[in-house]
Amino acid sequence: MDEADKLLGDDFAGQVDKIVEALPSNRRTFLFSATMTNKVEKLERAALKNPVKVSVSSKYQTVDTLKQEYLFFPAKFKDIYLAYIMEQKLENEIIIFTLTCLNALKVCLFLRKLGYRAVTINGQMSQNKRLGSLARFKQKDANVLVATDVASRGLDIPSVDLVINYDLPMNPKDYIHRVGRTARAGKAGRAISFITQYDV
Repeated sequence: MDEADKLLGDDFAGQVDKIVEALPSNRRTFLFSATMTNKVEKLERAALKNPVKVSVSSKYQTVDTLKQEYLFFPAKFKDIYLAYIMEQKLENEIIIFTLTCLNALKVCLFLRKLGYRAVTINGQMSQNKRLGSLARFKQKDANVLVATDVASRGLDIPSVDLVINYDLPMNPKDYIHRVGRTARAGKAGRAISFITQYDV
């Protein structure tokens, strides 16, 4: 299971329990996650025989090839700063993260009005629509993906140069997953986080 920490959260716990019960007892189970939580460790103890844990690092950290920047400004200037960064066109492919589905839609529409080829992925979209937006982004029909945290895990798009945290995530683990969409496989990447008076 990839993103085991997320799959074992309250949203999926019931379904995962049913799947584990249906599996044969003689099996190999692999759990992967950039963030090991207590729930993953509990499952490890309860459902696995002689588990082996491989840990790259016990602390949350980003890769050395990631340049992280923070911009502090009043909230009313958020869209102005976004437009300014987009105008620089220093990066080829950009993922912008928001906290809500509504913000993702608003930012996507704002960028389209400015002439950018933006698509969105959020939790209120059907799986087919999400996959369609992702395909457009991967095929370079769109060069900006505006997303909620539904896209912060499991996406491997090596060409992403920049991640913008339009809205700050609610916890450090989500930040690590978001900025981890760039600077992959030894490549350089950049992450910019917007911070307003409501974030501090």
